Amino acid sequence: MEFNGSQINIVQYSADYREQLEAFELEERQMIYSSLPIQVLEEGLMDHNRRPCVVLNKEDQVVGFFVLHQYYQHEGYETPINAVYVRSLSINSKYQGHGYGTEIMMNIPDYVQQVFPDFEHLYLVVDAENQAAWNLYERAGFLHLATNPEGPIGKERLYYLDLSGQYVSKLRLIKQDDTVLLDKDGTNVGQIKLSVDGKAVRIEEFQPADDEVRESALRQLATYVRKHYPEADRILVDTDQPDPYLNINFVQEDSEAPEQLMKLIKY
Repeated sequence: MEFNGSQINIVQYSADYREQLEAFELEERQMIYSSLPIQVLEEGLMDHNRRPCVVLNKEDQVVGFFVLHQYYQHEGYETPINAVYVRSLSINSKYQGHGYGTEIMMNIPDYVQQVFPDFEHLYLVVDAENQAAWNLYERAGFLHLATNPEGPIGKERLYYLDLSGQYVSKLRLIKQDDTVLLDKDGTNVGQIKLSVDGKAVRIEEFQPADDEVRESALRQLATYVRKHYPEADRILVDTDQPDPYLNINFVQEDSEAPEQLMKLIKY
């Protein structure tokens, strides 16, 4: 199985890449969150439920690594047995800052479906302090499902993506004053108008081109608001179509006013 993108190729591990994996580097702080590839490689090769995957740039340099693990159950969470977890994801420190991590996450759902076509549930766990990582996962469409305050290295977050869902992973949210332009491959496919009231950001108007754009935009909106409205701690919306919002972690503020929904964006 192989994915060929604009900057990267994702391939399953072969011995051709071992030397580069042995020279793989992570900064000291990053090693708090992830293991070096060589530390998890042997275990991955011995377990038929795991697929060590190598990420190459267009010069065939190893820029990233991760393991796909089917039937895995992470301690502290109850997830379906027929699930795939992304584990030990890291970007070689020598090649960070070039957008490789973003391209990996934006395309990993399609790649997982190639490797494990019979699975519909994709999960990953990230340290709660690693906000840069979970911002990226949310932009790629993953939903924050749960937080475990007592993970192996402290507080951690569980993220989920429904592989059978129709979402637009290439959607970009672009700021234009208090309007969010929805861009897909250079084409405008909708917009969201926002207003700010103290620590709340309210969706005043939402015009997506279709349901797929709506879902993807809602998945990314929390990360967008955290970036552009750093004082905000929640998103509000009044809507007569609550289902799409409720499916993306919004909740009813008041049972007597079901059209008023809220999503907390800081935990």
